[in-house]
Amino acid sequence: MTQEYAFPEEESGPSLDIGRILSAAKRRFLFFLIPFVLILIGSVTVILILPPKYESSGTILVETQQIPTELVQSTVTSDPNQRITILKQRVMTRQNLLNIIDKYNVFGKDRQLLPVSKLVQQMQNQISIDVITSDVGGSRRGTTTIAFTVAFEHKSPQIAADVANELVTLFLSENVRTRTERASETTAFLNNETQKLRDQLTEIENKIVAYKQEHGDALPEHLDLRQKMLERTETEERDLARDIQSLEEEKRYLQIELTSARSGRTTSSGAPAESELQKNIETLKKSLLDASTRLTDNHPTIIALKKRIAALEKEQAAEDAKAADAEASGKPETGSTYNPLVEKLQIRIDATNKKIAASRQQMEAAKKKVAELEAIILEIPQVERGLSVLNRNYQEVLEKFNSLEAKQAQAQLSQNLEEGKKAERFVLLEPPIVPSDPVSPNRVKILGFGGFLAFAAGVGFAVLIELIDRRIRSSSELEAVLKHPPIVSIPYIHTPRETDKNRYRLLIYAGIAIVILIVLLAAVHFLYQPLDTLFYRAWVAIDKLKASLF
Repeated sequence: MTQEYAFPEEESGPSLDIGRILSAAKRRFLFFLIPFVLILIGSVTVILILPPKYESSGTILVETQQIPTELVQSTVTSDPNQRITILKQRVMTRQNLLNIIDKYNVFGKDRQLLPVSKLVQQMQNQISIDVITSDVGGSRRGTTTIAFTVAFEHKSPQIAADVANELVTLFLSENVRTRTERASETTAFLNNETQKLRDQLTEIENKIVAYKQEHGDALPEHLDLRQKMLERTETEERDLARDIQSLEEEKRYLQIELTSARSGRTTSSGAPAESELQKNIETLKKSLLDASTRLTDNHPTIIALKKRIAALEKEQAAEDAKAADAEASGKPETGSTYNPLVEKLQIRIDATNKKIAASRQQMEAAKKKVAELEAIILEIPQVERGLSVLNRNYQEVLEKFNSLEAKQAQAQLSQNLEEGKKAERFVLLEPPIVPSDPVSPNRVKILGFGGFLAFAAGVGFAVLIELIDRRIRSSSELEAVLKHPPIVSIPYIHTPRETDKNRYRLLIYAGIAIVILIVLLAAVHFLYQPLDTLFYRAWVAIDKLKASLF
C-alpha cells in the first residue's frame, strides 16, 4: 500500500527568501560588477572630458531718486524693468559684442574660423541678465525691480571676470548717457517750441502795433476822449453860431448908427449916441459884477467874462485910436465937415465884418471836425473788433508760451538732476570677481546620476541573467518542479581548492570595491571639494547638532 504525500497548503502571498536572494547575489556578482564599473568609468570619463565653465557676475542696484519727486520731477519715467530691457538691447549690439570679443580674445582661434553671426549668437548665449524684484502689497502687479545681475560664462575665469566687468561698465555708462540724452532732448524740444511761440508773440505784437498805427485815431481806448472832443466841438459850434448871430445884430445896429451919424442926428442929450460896443462892455461888466457875488475868481464863467470884457475894451481902444488918427490927419468925410463918429462907426463895422468872417471860418472848421469825430467814433467798433481778434490771438499764444516756459524750466531742472546723478540711477553693488569654482558641468550631479545608473544597470543585468538561467540550485527549487519533497538533501561539499578559489575571489572583489571607493573619493576631492573641507563641514554640522540636542 502506497503512502500519499500530503502537500502543504500554498501561502496566499509570495514569501521573501532572503537566503535565496543572497545566494543569487553571490552567483551573479560579476554580472552586476561589470556594467556598474563600465558605466561608472564612463561617467567619470564624461566628467573629465567636459571643460569647466566659470561664471562671473556683478549686481547693479536700482537706486531711487534722491530728491523728492514733489520738488523735481524727472523726465525719464519708464519702468526700471523696461529700461533694463532697452539697455540690454543697446549694450548687446553686434558692434559692442565684436569689440568685446576682440578686446579680450573671448573665442581665441575660433574668432577667425567661425562666422561673425555665429560668434555674436554664441556671445549672447553666454551673457545672462537676471532681474531681482521685490513684492509690494503681496501681488504680482506690485513687484518692483530693485536690482539686476549681469553675468558672463566662459571656460577661463579671468576672461569671464573681464567681460562681466566690461558689460557692467557698459550698462552703467549707457544708462547715464540714455537718461542724460533723453533729458537733453526734452529740454531742446521745449526750447525750440518756446522759441517758436516767442516768435509768434513778436509777430502778433508787430501786427498789433501796425494795426494801432494804421487806426491810431479810432482806437477803443480813445473813445471817451473822442466823445468829449465831439461834445466840446459841438459846444464850440453852438457858441460860434451865437457869436455870429450877435455880430450880425451888432453890425445892423452899427449900420443904423452910421446912417444916423451921416445924417447929422445925435442923441437927445446932444452928445453922440453911445456905441453898441460900449453897451456890450457895460452889459458884460454888470454880468461880471452879478456873477462875482455868487462865484469865485477861479470859476470858468468869471474867467470867460473877464476875457470877453478885456477883448472888447481892447477893441474899443483900437477904434478910439483910429478915430484920433483920422481926426489928426484931417481926413475929410463925404461932407464938408469931418465927423469923427462916422469914422469910428465905419471902423467898427469893418472889424465886425472881419469877426463874422473869422467866426464863419471857425464854424466851418468846427463842423468839419464834428464830421471827422463822428466818422472816427463810428469806426471805433470795427477797429475794436479787429483789435480784439489780435489781442485774443495774442493771449492764447501768451498762455501757451507761459505754460511751455514753465515746462521748459521744469525740464531744465530735470536735466540738471540727471547730469548731477541725483535722479533714479544704477549703482554697482557687487562688482564681478574672478570665480574660483566652475558653474558647469555639475560634476557632482553627473557623478551621482552616473552612479545611480551604474547601480541600476548592474542590478538589472544580474536579475536578467538570473531569470534566464533555468538551472536548479536548491531543494526548494527541485520540490517546486517535481511537486514532491526530496527524500534526503546532501549539502554541497567544498574542496580545499574551491575554498581557496572562493577566498581569492573575495579578495579580488574587496580590492575592486576598495579601488572604486578610492576613485570616488579622488573624484570628490578633485572635482567637487577637498576631503578635508568636507570633513571640517561635517564636523561643524555634528557639533551644531549636538549643541541643538543637548
